[in-house]
Amino acid sequence: MSGPRRPVDPITAAADPALTLLLLLPLGLIHLSGWRRAGSAAFGFVLQLLERLGSAGSWLLAAGLAIGVLWAVGRIRLLGLPWRTGALFRLGEGVAWGFLLGPALRLLTSLAPVGSPPLAWAGTPADWHGRLALAAGAGLYEELLFRAGLLAGLRLLLRGFFRGLGWQGAEPVLSFPLALFLSSLAFALAHAWGREGTVGAADLTFLFLAGVLLGVLWRLRGLAVVAYAHAAYDAILLLG
Repeated sequence: MSGPRRPVDPITAAADPALTLLLLLPLGLIHLSGWRRAGSAAFGFVLQLLERLGSAGSWLLAAGLAIGVLWAVGRIRLLGLPWRTGALFRLGEGVAWGFLLGPALRLLTSLAPVGSPPLAWAGTPADWHGRLALAAGAGLYEELLFRAGLLAGLRLLLRGFFRGLGWQGAEPVLSFPLALFLSSLAFALAHAWGREGTVGAADLTFLFLAGVLLGVLWRLRGLAVVAYAHAAYDAILLLG
């Protein structure tokens, strides 16, 4: 016979995947509320996938979201997670990191021998709603694509590669740094490809360093924190 369930502290609860899923939903809703005025290349991949699936795409997306929300709510209730405190903790931490990303990037780019990039946005919506939707979409979809998808996937592939070579000692040391480098490079090139005009070394360096910082933040603090940090940084830049 089991004893009473031990209460879960808010910091542990904040790292639970169920809470992460629920925390990402507001970013998706904010973006969807103004996505027609806020173009996002990462969201474009989602639209292309839905178009290829035809009429079944929307139903599959809705069913997947419903199942995810039901699973998250059920897990929170089953484990007795203090979700309100945990959600506020994660959201506040993400926004705080968003305020720190700007100074950190300015410091790092000032140390690089390529100068500082212009912080101009091509195709930025004119109204605040569109800009907020753009920031939320960038935080959500780019972090899902480049950190939760590409960085995590590359890390797993590299771990298997090093183990296959018999380099068990090198695997934990090399797999994440290499995956971080490659995913940050892809992050920079993807943004440079979508920009208008000439993209110089300063732009690529800035975008690469942004990918590195976001990748490290994802590794240390999780997907929800890095998504809100990215969204907060973009919102500060776009609305400031």
